[in-house]
Amino acid sequence: MLNYFSTRDASNILGIKTGRLRYWKRIGLVTPSNLRKGRRCYGFQDLICLKTAQGLVAQGLQATQMRNGVESLKRKFPGFDNYLANKRVYVFGSHAIIRHKDRFIEPQSGQLLFEFDLDDFAEEVEHRIKHFESEKTAEGWFQEGLRYDSSKETYPFALEAYQKAVELDPNFGDAYVNMGNIYYLQELFVDAERCYRLAIACDPDHAKAYFNLGNTLDELHCTQEAGDCFQKSLEKDPNFSDAQYNLAATCEKLTLWDAACTHWKNYLNLDPVGKHADFARKRIKLLQSNLEPRSQK
Repeated sequence: MLNYFSTRDASNILGIKTGRLRYWKRIGLVTPSNLRKGRRCYGFQDLICLKTAQGLVAQGLQATQMRNGVESLKRKFPGFDNYLANKRVYVFGSHAIIRHKDRFIEPQSGQLLFEFDLDDFAEEVEHRIKHFESEKTAEGWFQEGLRYDSSKETYPFALEAYQKAVELDPNFGDAYVNMGNIYYLQELFVDAERCYRLAIACDPDHAKAYFNLGNTLDELHCTQEAGDCFQKSLEKDPNFSDAQYNLAATCEKLTLWDAACTHWKNYLNLDPVGKHADFARKRIKLLQSNLEPRSQK
């Protein structure tokens, strides 16, 4: 189950307006506790706190009263978590008290008593999350994958999202490509190869899928097959400079000197001022100097 939720996600799951969520965050009542890509986001436990706060507001408590209760408990009991996440929360008049380790802790006094069972809240939040997930389209899951695939720590979430995307749309080639990229970055080359081949099966004109498959096959020491993939990539996109570069380097590995020289030149035509341009010029110069004596024999 997902454990990273934006403000908009939390709003959709719990039915709380984003403005109210931002207000609660601003006053310090419930703040996002998880970190993703350097940005704070809500976790499952935060959603429980938000759901509790929503119920307490419905019983007449003010957000500032709840915030004051949180601060009071932290002063009296250092290290005590937000009472909104505790197992039993009671509304006593216009104040909240909690039961913790068979004790009642009363941050503020009051009268009328109501009970909230957070086990029920947790079950409802889980149900709402599952409903939220079930409504997502393949494109929605793909976008979810994009949110997670730039950090090694969140690769599992990205793979899960891309997997859901291809389950909903088995011909979603870009989702397979991105799954392959994650496996490639983890040096799981066999898994990466499988994903890139699935992408090509979905979209035989996917130049990037052929290119990435070529890189993967090169890592698996299948040099000839890698070269074929780079060539296929260029057939699909003749302006793919990286494919020209890799094909030139592959031709050198295969001792195809004339072809290597041609592809280095093709690369320079596509990217004459890129960061690899000077290296390509050196390779051309070296190859031509080696080829000239042979042509004079």
